[in-house]
Amino acid sequence: LSQFPLEMSIVLGLILGWGGGAFALPGRDTVSFDFGWKHRPGLTTWAVPNDPPPENTDPGPHPPESTITYDDTSWEDVQLPHDGLIGFNFSAAACPDGCSGRSSIPRHVLWYRKSFTIPADWEGSEFWLDFEGSFRNTTIWINGIQSGSHVCGYTPFRVRLDNITGVKEGKTTISVFVDPDNGDSGGRDHGSGWWYEGGGLYRHVNLVRTTKMHIDQDGVFAYSNLTWVGSKASAVLHLKADVVNHGNAQADACVAFTLTAPDGSSVGVDATTKMSIAPGASGTGTADMSVPHPMLWTSSNPWLYNISAEVTNCKDEASLDTVDIPHGFRSLRYDANDGFFLNKEHFKVRGFCDHNNFAIVGMAVPDRINLFRAQASRGVGGNGRRTSHNPPDPTILSIYDRIGIVVMDENRLFDNNSAYVDNMATLVKRDRNHPAVVIWSFCNEGACEGAHETGGPPFQAVAEKFDGTRPTLANMFTFNDLLSNTIDVQGFSHQSRDKLEACHAALPHKPIFMSECCSCNTMRDEDEGRETLHDNPHYPDIQKSFNARCAESNTATNASDGVDFAVGTMVWTLFDYYGEPPVGQLEVSSTYGQYDLCGFPKAAAFWYRVQWLLSIEDGPDKTFPTNHSFEVHLVESWESPDAFPSTYGNKTRDIHAYSNAPSIELFVNGKSQGSQGVIPMREGPGSYAEFLAVPWEAGELKAVAKDSDEKAVATTTRTTNTKAGGKLGLTIDAPSVATGTGSAVLLDGHDVALLRASVLDANGNIVHLGSNNVSFRIVSGPGVIQGAGNGDPHCHEPNNVPWHTAYHGLVRAVIRVTSTAARGQRERELLSTIDTDGPMAARNVAQMQISGEPIVVEASADGFAPVQVSIPTSTDSTDSVFAAAEAAAGKPVNFFAQG
Repeated sequence: LSQFPLEMSIVLGLILGWGGGAFALPGRDTVSFDFGWKHRPGLTTWAVPNDPPPENTDPGPHPPESTITYDDTSWEDVQLPHDGLIGFNFSAAACPDGCSGRSSIPRHVLWYRKSFTIPADWEGSEFWLDFEGSFRNTTIWINGIQSGSHVCGYTPFRVRLDNITGVKEGKTTISVFVDPDNGDSGGRDHGSGWWYEGGGLYRHVNLVRTTKMHIDQDGVFAYSNLTWVGSKASAVLHLKADVVNHGNAQADACVAFTLTAPDGSSVGVDATTKMSIAPGASGTGTADMSVPHPMLWTSSNPWLYNISAEVTNCKDEASLDTVDIPHGFRSLRYDANDGFFLNKEHFKVRGFCDHNNFAIVGMAVPDRINLFRAQASRGVGGNGRRTSHNPPDPTILSIYDRIGIVVMDENRLFDNNSAYVDNMATLVKRDRNHPAVVIWSFCNEGACEGAHETGGPPFQAVAEKFDGTRPTLANMFTFNDLLSNTIDVQGFSHQSRDKLEACHAALPHKPIFMSECCSCNTMRDEDEGRETLHDNPHYPDIQKSFNARCAESNTATNASDGVDFAVGTMVWTLFDYYGEPPVGQLEVSSTYGQYDLCGFPKAAAFWYRVQWLLSIEDGPDKTFPTNHSFEVHLVESWESPDAFPSTYGNKTRDIHAYSNAPSIELFVNGKSQGSQGVIPMREGPGSYAEFLAVPWEAGELKAVAKDSDEKAVATTTRTTNTKAGGKLGLTIDAPSVATGTGSAVLLDGHDVALLRASVLDANGNIVHLGSNNVSFRIVSGPGVIQGAGNGDPHCHEPNNVPWHTAYHGLVRAVIRVTSTAARGQRERELLSTIDTDGPMAARNVAQMQISGEPIVVEASADGFAPVQVSIPTSTDSTDSVFAAAEAAAGKPVNFFAQG
């Protein structure tokens, strides 16, 4: 990337060619390889819950588990994506030093096995397995023959099958050994990262068949240049494809592209490109296409076009392969004085960093939950995401493409090391066609500094070689050094306004981005404890819900949010995550998030909703319009001071409230306790109302937000919980129109629903201190309970059981579909032959094609009547995760409903 402004957009085109040699089938088949796996934790025998991680993690070159004849009937049946560690749960005995990012989840080595059969008519084709990600050190045997390995836990890799003797002769067995260690040397002392990174085959695996001439892995690149006349843009779309010939003779391939508009109309077809490619060689086909006045990809209207790439046999024009890929037209410009512009409109990035793990499922986060997490960002005004600290699941980027969140796409390991440079190249090639990705990040904090800085030039070179349309960044503490002068945009981690201004003065032509800030810890619904006043505290106390004094400061969110020259802010973090707790052995998760580990919002989430959504003028960088509406939120409950050890015996409570209105008046049972002014964070301290020593009496606490004319514009209440009566509530948080996550789960064997069980008092209010043990069961329908959680960082209960104690009255359950009725007919036909086990294997097809009935789930707890909810199911692709994301783009979402 040589200069700014940067006004380009990207499209993915994936085209496959035909080569010489015998072949039976044209085109490409891609089928899921996620089903029908067997799994065992432990090197040579089953690892049990309190076993420590192994000292020696080497299975040897010919382990018995790799052979066809090995008896795995006692192993666990699993389907991918699968986190092989999350089921071990917290164990202080196994993890005296913390394990797995101080989550106290033992880091055991993992085995996976699967038997399959290649269809007879694939003879003459090329076929392979595409692994989207395995954490971490992975070795693969096919029929006992070591056939592949991969050491980066976040980049994709491919294992070719058609050239392995015996694969096409009846049943084939794949054995996968995964050592979830992220140290270069392996072994238990390396543990995992400083956060929980999980372990195993935690991303999707696909079986792909093509002709011998096909596109190289991530070998297609397309982008568009926009030319502006006033507010209108025209585009020139540039496409190229690297095609390889693995046949035994020189052959010709012809490539053509068709562009289809979001409404389904055809925009244009380019002239056919002809290539003649020698056996074992590759060729690059190129094409350009003019697109007058395309609909643009924006945050509120992320229009996606469709690219249809077709490869034909040049001799008879027979179609060999067609692949459809979405594309977004948009321009980018980064300015040292004015920040970031998307499509020539100023766009302040207000985003969040996030580690991609979630309660119950660990690192194997289902697509519907990833959509839920993305919409949770939009719900508080978050229009950006940093994929800290690693290449993300590609599905996440496809979701962001559809809901208009801009992404800082981050590499994992950084140094002047050829393997690390190759990882960066893989990241860029894989993700360069996502319009949501607007900047690359090389590294994080200390891994960017000192001797590591020499990695800057080679990393910059591969970013420019394989993309060149986006700038680069590093999340740094320092500036004006080798790395700082190599990257295009200066990134900062946890630096003050003074530091940003000093950099701006020293490097006046360098755009600046606060790529990480604001570790203002809280625990959900904790009224009392220690208030987080400064960035990233580590102490063994309960952390109070109120943290606005920390979040609003010029050393936190407002350091970059309050100055025009800064591109924006990435807050640490949107969600709590396993590992990196305030104190090891005490908690299992971090407490940095605005939402807890289960996705329940904290008071901090509402503070960001006020500052980044309700207080922002409707415009291009706002996640959805709010039309100058007002809201108000009470941080604390209205329980007796005697309910909390630290205030036992007191007669008063301290109360805080958040609102985008200029003042808040507080009432106790109708009696005014006075008013407090509130100002936006950008205008200085005072983004909250604080009422100290409010006399407590049982009843109603009410906050009334008032406009500048003293007119009431919003009201909220908290009520002292009743001592008698009560019930359970059971609702669906995803799929849910309210959260922008759809209206039904898709019966594809993968989809999940998020349920919320609430402990309610006689008045229907959540019991603030409710800690009842809630159990879940499937009453009917095609579903299974994957597990339950509560979001309490201190909770050591299992993740994979159908019960959990409530934390401040709430319990989360994850329900996974078991039917595959929504999967395509072609895929189901292939997998009925390919899979020996799994829902689409021939012997299981009938029982796994259940459709048309909901999944009925029941929640129960001692002392309460059971309650049920019906989760709608669908076989219609319009209920897929991607379709739900598209339907919700630009629309309001609500994550603050209770009950």
